[in-house]
This record gives sequence, structure tokens and C-alpha cells, in this order.
Amino acid sequence: MKADANSQIGRIGVTSTQLLFTKLGWIFREQPIEDYGIDAHVEIVENEQATGKLIALQIKSGDSWFKEKTETGIIFRGETKHLEYWQEHSLPVLVILYNIKEEIAYWQIVNQETVQNTGKGWKLIVPFENKVEQNSKEAIQNFSRKLTAHNKYIIISLSDKSHAVAKRYSANIVLSRELNKYEIYQIIKEVNADLTTRQYYRNTTAKEHWKGKNTDVIWLFIYLSLDDLSRTNWICRTQWISENLAPEFSPMRLEGESIDGGIIVDWNEKYRDLSNLLTASEVRKEDYLDSMLKIRDIVKNIVAGIKEVINKYDSGKLDELEYVSQMSNFEIELTKVYHESSNLGVPPIECKDLGQQFQNFLAVAHNMVIPFSERGLKIWEKTNREFLLRQAVQDYQKELLKLEFELEKIH
Repeated sequence: MKADANSQIGRIGVTSTQLLFTKLGWIFREQPIEDYGIDAHVEIVENEQATGKLIALQIKSGDSWFKEKTETGIIFRGETKHLEYWQEHSLPVLVILYNIKEEIAYWQIVNQETVQNTGKGWKLIVPFENKVEQNSKEAIQNFSRKLTAHNKYIIISLSDKSHAVAKRYSANIVLSRELNKYEIYQIIKEVNADLTTRQYYRNTTAKEHWKGKNTDVIWLFIYLSLDDLSRTNWICRTQWISENLAPEFSPMRLEGESIDGGIIVDWNEKYRDLSNLLTASEVRKEDYLDSMLKIRDIVKNIVAGIKEVINKYDSGKLDELEYVSQMSNFEIELTKVYHESSNLGVPPIECKDLGQQFQNFLAVAHNMVIPFSERGLKIWEKTNREFLLRQAVQDYQKELLKLEFELEKIH
């Protein structure tokens, strides 16, 4: 029976890589049962003690993996299904390229910094200097070390949503470290238990009404990061309703998974897709500011023109027909700018408040000319149009000042 050459080359790669990691004093465990893109696990040993810190390895050997090179390393191209699997893996993943002739294993970590999108697929550069040897021991070991915050979570905001017949709280929670679902369930139960007896109130009236009484309804929104919080992209939301609350005063029941104590957990199945979409749409601070300021200046010039037309009309220098005609032209111009502003992209979290205020600024500016749109001229009489216009002019000045204030805050 003829031996499979590719299989032999693969065995040489795994066995030789095992020897190299064993020389480092670490524990090598091959994963031979099923090929899901991980060939072995390496456990770090420190001071002759197994640490439980693991690194996953994908091992490739043979000349075919060394055909494509740059001045600094070997170009590795793999399957999309493996990349997705590695990026979601609970362990850090190293690609190992073993050169049989040189008896050298080269390594590279698989993460967002090393993986390059090529349009049709992906690649990463495995540096020539990254060899599995004593000189790389500390660098490889660092991938197994995860620094975590002391607290597992932080309550970013607590809101009193009470009304006359039910004491209700809503809280936004950001996780401080990577946690599994069981650990998140424990946090949810812990926060619910705390909020059940909390005595925070939004004003003195609510305090006088609910002081000393337990909470009837609790909503929690769990986020993985501040970025997710700014985008309202929660990983799960929860609801707890006291069994003592009369059904007629109970809010609409949340659908989801029931855990201890009557808490309902609704997991966001679209979290990853939405996160990827929002991340792809996010722009850098400097790019957002450049585009935003250009639009702001255009709007300010248009509004200056609008005010000039208003002054001429008020002083009798423009008749009604010409006045409406010029305001209608401004409406077309400002509406175009208003729609173009939607192409700015998602502002970074640092510019979240600025981005919101910029939208307020644009909306109020646009309100000036809406009464002079084709539809506005049909549904509003002259007196109503003028009232809406003058009110929008006053609001515009306030929103412009707020916008300038937000700009100062981020510089």
C-alpha cells in the first residue's frame, strides 16, 4: 500500500512542533480527533507548575506553505471558515508554519491586527523573526496572559421610571471582562437583588411617594463595551416584575429565557451583525469633524441668506411672491444638505454628544424652510408658515450655541 505523502508531511510538522514546544518546557497536547482548524493546545508552565493558560495551534508544514513571501515573512492564506472559527475561539490561536528542510517553526498570532482583508479572502504575514525558540518564549507566553478588571461589571446609569402605581428602575450595565452566559446570569441576579431595595428617586415627589418601598419592576440592559452602549447595541436585556404587582399595573411581558426569581433574559441574536455593521460605518474623529464642520458652515451660510430675505420682506423690500420664491429655493438647498449629512458615518464614541447635537442643529435649521416646501405651501397658510419660521429661527440660535459648546468639549 502506497503511503500518503501529504499525511506524512503533516505528521512531521505536528511532531516536530511538539518537540520545539516541549523544549520550551511547556505541555503540548495534540487534538487529533476532528479537524476543526486546531491541531494542538499548548499549556504554559511557570516555575515547573502547569498554569492552565492555553494557546491553540494550527500547524502547517511542507514547501507549498512557503512559496509566497515578502522581505519580512511568509504570506499565509487560509479558509474563511477557519478564520471565523479562530476569531471566535476562547483561546488565542497561533498559526505555525514548519519548514521541514530548515527544521524551523515560524509563528504568528491570529487577531484583528495581523489579519488583512484582501477583498476576495484574507491573509496574514508570518514574520521570519517569529521562531518557536527560547528568544520567542516570552512573546508567545504573553498571548496566554489576560489582564482583567477587578470588578466584573459597572452600572453606567440608573434611571427611575416609576409612576403612581409601580416603582420601576432601568439600568445600563457594561461588563468589565470576558464572561460566559452563566457568569452573566449571576450578575443579572446580583443587580436585580440590589435594585429591589434601592432608594434612588428622580425627584422629591417620587421620593415622598415610594420611600422605603421595594421595587416592582426592573429592566436591565447589558453591554459588552462603551461603544455598544453609545450605539444601544445590547448583548441582552432583562425584565423582572414583582409577583406582588397587580396584573393591571404590570408592563408588557418580555419574551425570552426565564431564569431564577422570575427574571426574563432576552438575548440579542443580531448583536454581532449589528456590531460589525456599525463598526464598518464608524469614522475617525478627524474625518468626522472635517465633514461635519463643512456642512455646519454651509448651513450657517444658508441661514444667513434666509435671515437677509426675512429682513427684506419685513422692511417691505420684497413682495409676498418673491419672498416665497426665495424661501422655496432655500428649502431645496437646505433639504439637499440635510440629506447629505446622513452620509457622515457613525461618529466615534468621543463625539457621540457632538453628533447628537449636530443632528439637532440640522433639524432646527431645516425646520425654517419646511413650511416653504411644496407640501408645506399646500398645508400651511401664511400666518402659520410665518409662526413656524420665526420660532425655528429662535431655536436655531440656541442649537448653534449648544453645538459650539459640544465642539469645545472634545478639543
